[in-house]
Amino acid sequence: MAGDVVIKGLMEGVDLLVAVAFVPSVAQEARRRHQLRPVSAALLAQAFASAGVLSALQKGTGRVNLQLECDGALRGLFVDAGVDGSMRGYVKNTLVEIELGAAFRWRGALGNKGSLSVLRDIGHEYYRSSVELTAFDLARDLDRYFELSDQVKTAVALSQAARGEEPLGAVAGVLVQALPSGDVAALEALARTLQGSLDAAVADPAITDGEALFTRLFPGLVVTERTAARFFCPCSKERTLEVLASLGRAEVQDIIDTTASTSVTCRFCATKHEITLVDLFGLLERLGAAPLKS
Repeated sequence: MAGDVVIKGLMEGVDLLVAVAFVPSVAQEARRRHQLRPVSAALLAQAFASAGVLSALQKGTGRVNLQLECDGALRGLFVDAGVDGSMRGYVKNTLVEIELGAAFRWRGALGNKGSLSVLRDIGHEYYRSSVELTAFDLARDLDRYFELSDQVKTAVALSQAARGEEPLGAVAGVLVQALPSGDVAALEALARTLQGSLDAAVADPAITDGEALFTRLFPGLVVTERTAARFFCPCSKERTLEVLASLGRAEVQDIIDTTASTSVTCRFCATKHEITLVDLFGLLERLGAAPLKS
């Protein structure tokens, strides 16, 4: 997944924080794992780019969750992103192909009612805030989220473009946010051209990585932080067994009695974890009980 990255910079003199996420490989890996149709894949790709720039606002370690709920065909999506660049996510309906004209591009998928929520891990405390969808465009609704929930002047732009036969050849997000002493007028002027500038840069086949995108959008701006991004899910068979153990002895015994084995598919990465009868007997022993004889 070379080239996927989240980059931060600071516009000195006007005190504006800049974050750029370039995550086509992350989006492509999610599409492959979940077998997504084009619009489901495109909207999840936008969510990865959004979560990437949101993670750049975190301090230290921690994660950001971006959740969208809607009454359209997509039904919703969820993306989890870490400050370390790890990302994973899913959509509720993998089969969406409805895409309308420019003015209402995503309305067929998102519908007419919904909400956007962001959950942040702030020093082992969790802060969650939500806004209703009004633009039904992720970038514009994120602008509104920052205005209403964080009350911090922020501009967000999201874009994607094909590279040859690959529709998710370039997937990117940009966030510009005023620091407490930031020049809001300078940010507002930048916001008016941000989406157009990002669209033009992403459409250029010469832009093949995040470094080139950052330089194109903000020439001369010094990079303050750079984090490689990747699709990563920490699920495992061991974690699945821990979840089953938490259900208790009676539940484990019931699985043995009814199916003699089971499997659990991770919603985030679509990995299927097979749990055998031997695994289940081992769980009962850990839980302090011998398996019952039928």
